[in-house]
Amino acid sequence: MEKVEDIKESQPAAGRRDVDVDQLNLSKKKLTRLPDLSRFHFLRELWLNNNKISELSGRSLNCCLTELYLQNNNIPSISGALKHLTCLRVLLLHNNRLRGLEDTTKELRRMQQLHTATFFLNPISHEAEYRLHVIHRLPSIQVLDGEGVESAERRRSFQMFNRERHRVLQSVAFGRRAAG
Repeated sequence: MEKVEDIKESQPAAGRRDVDVDQLNLSKKKLTRLPDLSRFHFLRELWLNNNKISELSGRSLNCCLTELYLQNNNIPSISGALKHLTCLRVLLLHNNRLRGLEDTTKELRRMQQLHTATFFLNPISHEAEYRLHVIHRLPSIQVLDGEGVESAERRRSFQMFNRERHRVLQSVAFGRRAAG
């Protein structure tokens, strides 16, 4: 069970006010759910990795987070929990139980600054064309599952998921009219 003491002893320095906390490490605390962290208004980096979290609730997370570490938990879905975190640049979700690639990427689509993400060791990483799908749905991604995103992968994802638009662009590029 989560305790307020766990949060207090994880704060960077004793005696700091909640408003002064910009980093919070709650890893390896045996948490089963997300504690209410809404009082940390300027929290930017949050470590919740290596717990037993099985459900996320976005109501307790500050929308100004830039880094969120949720790897090595039991999370089956992020739907409805993270979409308000539009400042997120780093999101590690590997080694969870994430299912539903479309739902997962839909939850993250408003994160236009998301640079680094991990989803490996989840059921979604075994779905067909997983990597290309993530690259297409999250165009700001530069590092996916620890590997840099190559321009060739971006082209392939565009070709695969925007077939009609790709066909029109190819016909215009080569001076042909697209057949309707």
